[in-house]
Amino acid sequence: MAHVNLLPWRETARQRAKTRFGIHVGIAIGIAGVLFGAAYMVIGDYKSYQQRRNGFLQSQIQVLDSQIAEISNINKKKQEILNRIKLIQSLHEDRNTAITIFNELTERTPDGVYLHSLEKRDLQLIVSGRSISNNRVSEFLRDLKNSPVFENPELRSVTSATMNSRNRSGSREANSDYDAFSLVVTIVPPTTTEAEK
Repeated sequence: MAHVNLLPWRETARQRAKTRFGIHVGIAIGIAGVLFGAAYMVIGDYKSYQQRRNGFLQSQIQVLDSQIAEISNINKKKQEILNRIKLIQSLHEDRNTAITIFNELTERTPDGVYLHSLEKRDLQLIVSGRSISNNRVSEFLRDLKNSPVFENPELRSVTSATMNSRNRSGSREANSDYDAFSLVVTIVPPTTTEAEK
């Protein structure tokens, strides 16, 4: 006769297998949870670290922007000061130039030449006057050409005229002839070494 095992051994084996499977699934879920939590923490730490770095960079950018604005203001003030220095130097040079022009004209004007007006336009000097002859005007032009203060003298006009002259007592004498002239001469700009003197 065959032996029949009436104990539910298959049922017990199935229960043990289910329990083992549940334990394995629980362990897998636990490990996955730990890994997920660790990954979340690492990503969160990296994100907060990056945010701190970004905040630091933003604060440094603001500091640099304020420094750039300050440098820009300093450069503006520097340019204004340089412009003032140039203006003062040019005024100083012009003051010395006027004295030099008058001294040079006094030395270079020959006898018989009388200057009526001087007009300065930038580096051009317009001279008007009269002379007793054309030769004196020519001599005046040569003297101006040889001057270290002037260059390129150019005669604009010469006209003959007659004027009544007065003697020392104030009475009119005979008419005297003279030549009215107008010329333009260029003023040689002073060098920086001369301007510093």
